[in-house]
Amino acid sequence: MQIMTLLRHHGLGLILLLGIGWIHFRDIPDKLGETPSLGWLYILLVAGCAAAGAWLLSHQHRMGYVLGALISAGAILGYVLTRSTGLPGARGDIGNWGEPAGVVSLVLEAAFLGLALWALQARPSSISR
Repeated sequence: MQIMTLLRHHGLGLILLLGIGWIHFRDIPDKLGETPSLGWLYILLVAGCAAAGAWLLSHQHRMGYVLGALISAGAILGYVLTRSTGLPGARGDIGNWGEPAGVVSLVLEAAFLGLALWALQARPSSISR
């Protein structure tokens, strides 16, 4: 499949993954300083977004949607946990539901999750021409 065809069919997914990855990437230094375990999770999230995006640009695009959906769902769960009960060593964000980057990230993650669910339910021929 040519790159332009792949971009036309999976460009929105790539843009969403880029946004999710970028928001977390720019926060890695702070997270590594305050809660190293969360910093490393952010590094894994960014690497996972890159891998999912690469799969979207291949004939294995369904794997990209699966990985991106897992990352998005995990990030949403992490956001809820850090804002509600906190995580071990990470209690500073409890109650901080309105942090702008976090809210934007939630929107992007939810959008990717919805797109992935749609793409994975669609007939393979309808999204990978």
